[in-house]
Amino acid sequence: MKKTICSLVLLLSFNTSMAQESVDNRQMIEMPPETKQLFLSKMRGHMKALDQIIAALAEDDLDDAAVIAETTMGIVGTGHGKKWECDDSDGDHAHKHDQSEHKKKGFGKLMPAEMKAMGMSLHSAADDFADVARQGGRGEAYKALRQISSSCVACHQSFGVK
Repeated sequence: MKKTICSLVLLLSFNTSMAQESVDNRQMIEMPPETKQLFLSKMRGHMKALDQIIAALAEDDLDDAAVIAETTMGIVGTGHGKKWECDDSDGDHAHKHDQSEHKKKGFGKLMPAEMKAMGMSLHSAADDFADVARQGGRGEAYKALRQISSSCVACHQSFGVK
């Protein structure tokens, strides 16, 4: 009888735990369908780049890993260099680029400040990784790569798009 009760209690607590884990507590960000597709495509591109960086590190090609990080996820490589010319969060600024380009990419205006900060953290971590990788220490490069992946994990655990 005691074994049955203990088993039942364990089963109930396991099921409760699983139910709590399956609840999606992320903040959902609403985007127009076309923007959402472009945004998700960019995120998949970051995952592909991360895979390519890992492959380059496995081949001990730190220069290639640096170039991949810089050109696919770095601040300038992803077009985020324009961030300083036109911050989507401020509607009172003067645009220094074509408005049609702004409308195509305008993720920033749809993202809460915390999400934007996490995104910029990813891009900054990619640039930092590239600098470390070029210095030639594979162990240090792996440590710097962890900053990229932890930025991805933090954002994906906090936000989703709908």
